[in-house]
Amino acid sequence: MKNLNKKTKYILFLLLIFSITFLNVSHFSLAGNDDEETELTEEQKEELEKKKEEEEEKEEELEEKKDKIEDKIEKEENQKNNLQKDLNIVQQSLNSTQQSLEQTKDEIKNKEHEINRHNKQIELLNQKNKLYQEALASALRNFYYQQNESAVYLAFKNEGNSKFLGSSDSFDNLRNEVLNLVDEINETKRVTQDKKESIEDVKKEKETLLLSQKQQENSLVSEKNQTQAQIISKNATISELNAKLAAVESDLSGLLGESVEAGDIVEAVEIASKKTGVRKAFLFGELIQETDLGRYTGGCTYKKANMHSYDIPVFKRIMSDLDYKSKEKKVSCGVEGKYYGGAMGVAQFIPTTWQGYELKIEKYTGHSPADPWSLTDGVMAMAIKLANDGATSKSGEYDAARKYYCGSRLSRKVCVDYANDVMYWSKNYKDKL
Repeated sequence: MKNLNKKTKYILFLLLIFSITFLNVSHFSLAGNDDEETELTEEQKEELEKKKEEEEEKEEELEEKKDKIEDKIEKEENQKNNLQKDLNIVQQSLNSTQQSLEQTKDEIKNKEHEINRHNKQIELLNQKNKLYQEALASALRNFYYQQNESAVYLAFKNEGNSKFLGSSDSFDNLRNEVLNLVDEINETKRVTQDKKESIEDVKKEKETLLLSQKQQENSLVSEKNQTQAQIISKNATISELNAKLAAVESDLSGLLGESVEAGDIVEAVEIASKKTGVRKAFLFGELIQETDLGRYTGGCTYKKANMHSYDIPVFKRIMSDLDYKSKEKKVSCGVEGKYYGGAMGVAQFIPTTWQGYELKIEKYTGHSPADPWSLTDGVMAMAIKLANDGATSKSGEYDAARKYYCGSRLSRKVCVDYANDVMYWSKNYKDKL
C-alpha cells in the first residue's frame, strides 16, 4: 500500500465502501426474500391442510356412498336369488304338470282304443246274434213244412209217427240250442256294453283332468315368464349398481385420471362399428357391461391382480412397447384360488388375447403399437373380437356376448346372465351417455 499514490488509494477506498454497502443491501434484500418465502410456505401449508380436510370429507362421503350402494347390491342380489328359487320351484311344478298332462293324454288314447275294441266286439256279437236268429227262423219254417205233411203220406213211406216225432224232437233241441246261444250272446253283449260305458266314463274323467292340467300349465308358464322377466330386471339393476360402485371406488383410489367424455366414446364406437360391421348399440351395451363405457378399467397392479403366469411376460412386453411402467399401470383384479385378473383397458383383454389382435387393431386405427388403454384402440379390439364371434348380424349378438365373457363354455348361468345384461344395455345405452 505504501507504493500506491494517493489517488489510487482513494479509488480503492471508494470501491471498498461501495462493496460493503452493496453486500449489506443484498443481504437485507435476500433476507427479506427469505422471510417472504417462509411466509408463502406457511400459506401453502395451510392450503394443503385445508385441501387435505376437504379430501378427507370427500373420502367419507364416498365411503358412505359406497356402503349404501353395496347394501343396495346385496338387497338386489338377495331378491334375485329368491326369485331364482321361485323360478326353480315353478319350473319343477311345470315339468311335473307337463309330465302328468302327457300321461293323461296317453291314458285317454288307451281308453279310446279300448272303447273302439269293445265297439267292434259288440258289432261282432250283433252279427253272430243275427245269424243265429236267421238259422232259427229257417229251422222253424222247415218244421212247419214237415208238420203239414199228411200222416198217410208218412205211413205210405213207411216212416210212421216215429219219424214225425223224431223231427219234432230234433227241432226242439235245435231251437233250445239256438236260444241258449242267443242268450249267451246277449249276455256277452250286455257285459261288453257295460265295460264300454265304464271306460267312456273314465275317459270323460281323464278329459276333465286334462283340461284342468292344461289350465295349470298355462298358469305356470305365465308365472315362469313373469319371474324370468323380474330376474332380468334385477340383473340389469345389479349391473347398473356395480357400475356406480366401480365409479365410486375409482374416485376413492384415484385410479382413472381424466374421465372419458361421452363424445369420445361415441366417436370411438362409430369408428369401430364402421370398420367391423358390429352394431353401435351392441358395442355400447358391451362397453357398459365391461367398463361402464371406459370409466373403470381396473384397480390392481399386475403383481396384485393374480395374473396368470403366461400373461406376465406378454404384459411386460406390451408395457415396454408403449413405454409404460408395468409396476404402475392398473389392470382388473383377480382373486387367488378363484379366478385370474389382469384384464387391460377399455375392452378388458388379458395380455395374451390382446397380443393376438394387435396387428389388426394397428391396421384399423393406424396406431402402432396398439394401446389397450386408448379409447380408440380398446373399442376397436372389442369390435373385432365380437365380429369374429358372429356379432356382425343381430341374431349372432347374444352368443357373441356369451363368448366374450366365457369363451367356449357358454351354457353356464353366469354367461347367460352376462349376455342378458349386455342385450339390456344395448337397448338402454343412452341412459349412460
